[in-house]
Amino acid sequence: MFLQLALLLFGFLQLRCPASASNQFGFAGHADARAQSQRQKVKEMMKFAWNGYAQHAWEHNELNSVLGAPHNGSIMGQHKIGLSIVDNLDTLYIMGLQEEYNRGYQWVRQNFSLDHVDEYLSVSELNVHFVGGLLSMYAFTGSSLFQSKAEDVVKKLLPAFTSMGSGIPQAMVNPKRGVAGPRPGAYEAILSEIGSLHLEFSYITEITGHLKYRNYVHQLRDKLENMLKPRSLYPVYLNPRTAAWGPYKMTLGTMGDIFYEYLLKNWLRSGKTNKQSRDLYQTAVGRILVYQLGLSSAGLTYLGELANFHVIRRMEHRTCFAGGLFALGASAYFNDSVLAARHLQVGKELAHTCHESYRRTPTGLGPESFQFDSTPEEDATATGQASVQKAFRLRPEVVETYFILWRLTHDQKYRDWGWEVVEALERHCRTEFGYSGLENVYLKNGPKDGVQPSYFMAETLKYLYLLFSNDTLLPLDKWVFNTGGHPLPIQYVNKMFRSKKNVPEYHLEFP
Repeated sequence: MFLQLALLLFGFLQLRCPASASNQFGFAGHADARAQSQRQKVKEMMKFAWNGYAQHAWEHNELNSVLGAPHNGSIMGQHKIGLSIVDNLDTLYIMGLQEEYNRGYQWVRQNFSLDHVDEYLSVSELNVHFVGGLLSMYAFTGSSLFQSKAEDVVKKLLPAFTSMGSGIPQAMVNPKRGVAGPRPGAYEAILSEIGSLHLEFSYITEITGHLKYRNYVHQLRDKLENMLKPRSLYPVYLNPRTAAWGPYKMTLGTMGDIFYEYLLKNWLRSGKTNKQSRDLYQTAVGRILVYQLGLSSAGLTYLGELANFHVIRRMEHRTCFAGGLFALGASAYFNDSVLAARHLQVGKELAHTCHESYRRTPTGLGPESFQFDSTPEEDATATGQASVQKAFRLRPEVVETYFILWRLTHDQKYRDWGWEVVEALERHCRTEFGYSGLENVYLKNGPKDGVQPSYFMAETLKYLYLLFSNDTLLPLDKWVFNTGGHPLPIQYVNKMFRSKKNVPEYHLEFP
């Protein structure tokens, strides 16, 4: 009883605190003291992770949380372009960490630029993390600083669309030289990468009025729609010069995931008016249900991979976003209640399977990849696979699915499962300087990989925080999250370009 009273008093004091971003976002007044306490714990984790980065790797892209030093092996290399700063401003903002936000804001205002980067960087990653993060902050604040910084990055990406002549973007760009090129050692484009641009390019068009940005991604989608596809499925490899499909591999995991995610989310963000995106999504996932959805002998639903139409009974951790995808996608079947219920049920079943991949490890954290139908006991485990498959990289996909299903169903188990993840992270991943991934989730005291990836704060902790918050914080009927966890506002019907109504009323007045 004393603990409950203390938590309620703490909640009252939070309501009275004018500096709290949570008050501005309108979710104060929680009746659930337990969820409020859990949310505060996630906020403390974010503060700890951020401070570790700020003290030991500031300006660098990511933190080595074991050594207390910069991690220079990230997707953005050794350039000091502040991936963890730009990627996490919106997380700090949402959680009301004002002092931390102010420092990050000032760095972005004074220092963030790609003009000096004479190295090939990923088009997809630059767009998802930098453009996405800056656009979220523009949506929250209406600040022209964030608009101009986001547009600067988008302009750096445009050579990827023009270098081949096919309309299929190349994978890499050199920001300083303004040239594009293929991924090192590869000449095919990847489905998830070319599908990871639509949300951001559409929104930057709306707020700037420059149609060219949206035209690039619309022409790309038109091309993909009109291409002949094997059994109406999308292989993950595409030649950017000839626009021909590569080997027939299909997956909702690495190399495929974002393409399907953005088909649905572009429809949602259009205010459910973009019929092309909805039709493409329905066709694509309909074929996935036919060819890739399976049920293991132990009764677990999974999404397998296809190799020349042969099903490989394996899922990646990254595939676990599909639980949330199918649940959100049920709304695309608004004129067919049977199909809508079917897709929601598939989402729930996939969430259960991914929870099992966590539950069946001594650490309570799931592996990078897990198999089915070896034996019932080994379902949803990485037992017998290469050691790299047994790792845990602080990924967000499982908790993202929990968050979406909580919002759609309010089934308490999704919050309970999310809290299990919080406890496991604290028990096994917290270090002196931040959080680290694990090399083997089947060893309670096994080695850590030392990496605190930017997406851990931008996605994993953000989704956990939202899981324990009221639905009025970033409601799903007003916001769509890009694949990097950055919320973008749903476009108002019949409003092509931005008006003042597109900027939320509940924003903090930071400098």
